[in-house]
Amino acid sequence: MQVSELPKATRVLVIGGGPVGLTVSGLLSRRGVEHVVVERRRESQRAPAAHVLRRRPMAIFDVLGVGDAIRSAAPRLRMDYITWCTTLGGSEIGRLDLRPVDRVTGERPEEPWTNCPQNRVEPILFGEAVRHPEATIVRGAECDAIAQSTDRVLAQIRVHDGTKHEVTARWAIAADGASSATRRALGIEMRGAGPLARFRMVHFEADLRPWIETRQGPIFWILNPESPGTLIVHDPARSHVFMMPQLGLDEEEQTIPARLDNALGITAQPKILSIDAWSPHVQVAERYRRGRVFLVGDAAHRFPPTGGLGLNTGVEEAYDLVTRIADVEANAAPESLLDGYESARQPAARTNADASFENLLKLGEISRVIGACADLSGLERRVALLTNEEREHLGRAIEAQRGHFLFDGWHPEERSAPNTTHELSRLGRTPDERGSLHDAAATDRPGD
Repeated sequence: MQVSELPKATRVLVIGGGPVGLTVSGLLSRRGVEHVVVERRRESQRAPAAHVLRRRPMAIFDVLGVGDAIRSAAPRLRMDYITWCTTLGGSEIGRLDLRPVDRVTGERPEEPWTNCPQNRVEPILFGEAVRHPEATIVRGAECDAIAQSTDRVLAQIRVHDGTKHEVTARWAIAADGASSATRRALGIEMRGAGPLARFRMVHFEADLRPWIETRQGPIFWILNPESPGTLIVHDPARSHVFMMPQLGLDEEEQTIPARLDNALGITAQPKILSIDAWSPHVQVAERYRRGRVFLVGDAAHRFPPTGGLGLNTGVEEAYDLVTRIADVEANAAPESLLDGYESARQPAARTNADASFENLLKLGEISRVIGACADLSGLERRVALLTNEEREHLGRAIEAQRGHFLFDGWHPEERSAPNTTHELSRLGRTPDERGSLHDAAATDRPGD
């Protein structure tokens, strides 16, 4: 149920009610574990945000009974191609064909992912969470302080109406995002690199179907030197995000409408809905647990979006952690079972972070084949005059992106992590010297 009054005691306190926190809530309810969720926002996410859901997280959503609702909520967009172009309406540079075909039957099997943006997924998870009597979910509430003893956690909760509450729990789960205040309060640092760059994410409304109908897919890489960026198609008829580099100009937001128009290069007039600043990091928490408090989702790791592994990794962490806590609470396992959460999930997060970073570096090869161009007209001429050898090189560079879009991430049940080979010259290290990016990189304090 959803209430504005917090109970004084519960078995599990979940700090954060985004998609991972709500997944935790639904799974706890399924196991009959009483819990409280506090979320500082008073409504669901409005911008699309994360959108790629892989097979394992969708299987977890099926366990929750929301998998079919999420599939039905996904926009009608075939995941056929990833496209590189000068502008959306300009010359096409190349495509990666993701259409899977069964070599025996010649038919297309099930899509490797479900493309459903967070602003559609989150209300579904919320609706499922609030219907269970085991859950007390309060939006507009923040955890201001947290302390713990050997057998309990004590949290200070401040609600939007100004009231303050003390909540005692046997366990707490921090699912409060990349800038997690809980993680900072616990003194847990992030290991890894970041920020790698600074971007503006522009959520806009426009009907782009005439320009994508014959090459449907979720991503268009726009290489216009005058306005480069990444177009993410969430709903072809309506909802899109353009991610552009931040220039560091005074009053930069005033330049964004013109830059968006230049990137699209079409007659449609986009309606900008929101503009947010964002920076990619390659970081994993040095600890996944401190005492009776656990980290999950973006509170535990920050990946570049290249690969779409962040939310997926968080949902899988939620399933792992809830299974352990529920078994302990049911007296079906000793508390030592909880010690395995960090040792299982942290290596998976490190490998997935490394894979995301590798994807980011590989993208640069496509621009290197083309070379620097002063302006859009220069880029158009360069693309038209590519030699056969250059086109073959470009084709290989685009094909090398396949794992970027089809890798499901590493999972603890697999025997060993995949060998993710980075372009290490960029980092000044050889493969033998690298180890994990997170072990080698300097410690970076959390926070945006």
